[in-house]
Amino acid sequence: MASPLRRLLVLAVATTLVAVAAPPAQADDVLISLGGKATASSESNARHVATKATDLDRRTTWRSEGGDRQWIAVDLGSMSTVNRVVLRWGALCARKFSVQTSPEGVYWRDMYSTEKGRGGDDNIEFTGFGRWVRVSLTKPCFRNYELREFEVHGTPGVVDTAPPGAPGTLSVKSFTATSVNLQWGPASDNVAVANYEIYQSGQYVKTVAGDALSNNVTRLTPNTTYSFYVNAKDAAGNISQASNSITVTTPAAVVDNEPPTTPYNAIVQKVGANSVSLAWGASTDNVAVASYAVFSNGVQVGTTIGQQTTIAGLKQDTAYEFTVKAIDTSGKSSAFTAPIKASTRKGQDAVGEVTKITDDTDVPWGLEFLRDGTAFYAQRDTGDIIRIAPDGTKTVAGRVPNVVSTDGEGGLLGVEHKDGWLYAYHTSPTDNRLVRFKLVDGKLGQHEVLLTGAPRNKFHNGGRLRFGPDGKLYIATGDGQVAATAQDLNSLGGKVLRVNPDGSVPRDNPFPGKYVYSYGHRNVQGLAFDSRGRLWEAEFGNSVMDEINLIKPGGNYGWPACEGTSGECGEPSFVAPKHTWPVSQASPSGLTVVDDVLYLAALRGQRLYRIPIGGEPQVFFEGAYGRIRTVEKTPSGDLWLTTSNGDKDSIPNNSNTQIYKVSLN
Repeated sequence: MASPLRRLLVLAVATTLVAVAAPPAQADDVLISLGGKATASSESNARHVATKATDLDRRTTWRSEGGDRQWIAVDLGSMSTVNRVVLRWGALCARKFSVQTSPEGVYWRDMYSTEKGRGGDDNIEFTGFGRWVRVSLTKPCFRNYELREFEVHGTPGVVDTAPPGAPGTLSVKSFTATSVNLQWGPASDNVAVANYEIYQSGQYVKTVAGDALSNNVTRLTPNTTYSFYVNAKDAAGNISQASNSITVTTPAAVVDNEPPTTPYNAIVQKVGANSVSLAWGASTDNVAVASYAVFSNGVQVGTTIGQQTTIAGLKQDTAYEFTVKAIDTSGKSSAFTAPIKASTRKGQDAVGEVTKITDDTDVPWGLEFLRDGTAFYAQRDTGDIIRIAPDGTKTVAGRVPNVVSTDGEGGLLGVEHKDGWLYAYHTSPTDNRLVRFKLVDGKLGQHEVLLTGAPRNKFHNGGRLRFGPDGKLYIATGDGQVAATAQDLNSLGGKVLRVNPDGSVPRDNPFPGKYVYSYGHRNVQGLAFDSRGRLWEAEFGNSVMDEINLIKPGGNYGWPACEGTSGECGEPSFVAPKHTWPVSQASPSGLTVVDDVLYLAALRGQRLYRIPIGGEPQVFFEGAYGRIRTVEKTPSGDLWLTTSNGDKDSIPNNSNTQIYKVSLN
């Protein structure tokens, strides 16, 4: 055994070695993480949250829940040069971890990694650049992780939290059959505009330099209407509100005076109680056939790009006549086929007869039923809540104050009801927010603002509300066209939020003290619970895939690194979607569950999807009613659908919409 003197000498040498190993302070070696916004993949409780590791107080700690794969990240506020990272571990450390940097908090670059972590204090030197620094932890020393301090040292940039102003007036300089040249006025910024982002109806197109005030958008489709707008972005990643929208219709690629030929051999393939399946031979055209339209008694009842379709929602035991015509890429139509006769049988299909409840001149968005069959729905552009009886009789329950439009998707959105309160989600001049009203004799009474601060923009405002079987309110939000917010646990954007009915944070939320229930979403517009209490979610993709997800508490669904199953989806912590579609076939909005079957409303796809849980999707009403915004279960177990036609602006009462009832078997 070593003598006390020998142990003292060893300790002195070890202390000296540690002191020698520490690098001298540099002039540019500034502590740039102090008080920075910190987030983590999990937090053991409210006393051990991520911000406790950036306060320069070693008496406080961030501590994770159990599980190998965890992370903690700090937002430095601006792009910075990172010289070193100091990790001061608590009693629980990491055996295997890496330190990463990122410019936008989405794509991460490894700066340092080890598989021999032993706790204590790690002083890690490297040269890196980014606004975010993350410690990615993959193997704990014991059950979980604990950091007393997470220090980032380096040279700070300009801390810039102010977004640029909106770009100046957007206009079309010129266009061809496959391209549009756009020009706009400069945006202002307190530092500098770094670039401009061009969008088409909420879908990202491209990024151009900050000194460019025009750009040519190519690869467009002839004879097609497009709606463009532009956002400005600064070097710190702040994004402006959108410019005005400009609509342009590309001309035909060639002069096309020839209509397509008439479809041939149109036949009935199958007859149900409420549906008839038709098929026909393909038309020909000198350029190309774009689609086929199906009519009955002079009314269009379906459209498809293929040579077969099913017309649903028909009356049982009834004779019908259908005709089909082809439409080419210039919009010219063929002659109709000869009438195709069919009679539905007695009984009822799984998706039964459709009857119209009412018309509306605004955009019916959220829809909520009371137990007696009375419903309330939100008019997006007027800001009114409409009370509607089962027979379609309507009265105005009241107007939600402070609702503003965004000339896009913002306005009065989701509604829900609980315990005599009507909850609404809407766009304000500064954000998206949750409010509620006391219902008094079917009218809106006492008004309370419960939650503010969800990001708003022209598009990507989310908006769906749904009470869960646990009595909590779940809120769907969009990323506000700032993709990085979806991964930022300090932002309410790009999330599913979980809220107490009074607007407070539930104590058992996956991230203590935060509303966030799941994250990594682009633009959530559908929420529904199944019989097992599981939450399903419908989400808009950008240009590749839309998706349906089964939500896990604390789950990361990958946006913007991953869209559906496309992109950088290999990150093991990302939760994969249950169903995906090309964006042309969906643009999913409302979602409901009846007898463990999902029903999904599709806007761009102009259809209703029926998806048995664990089964394959089925398509109904393709092209029959146009864009379908909302689908909701009635107290009797049927469905109501709301359409969303003529909704491309925020002008009140200039739309042509309907509400339909769909009988279910």
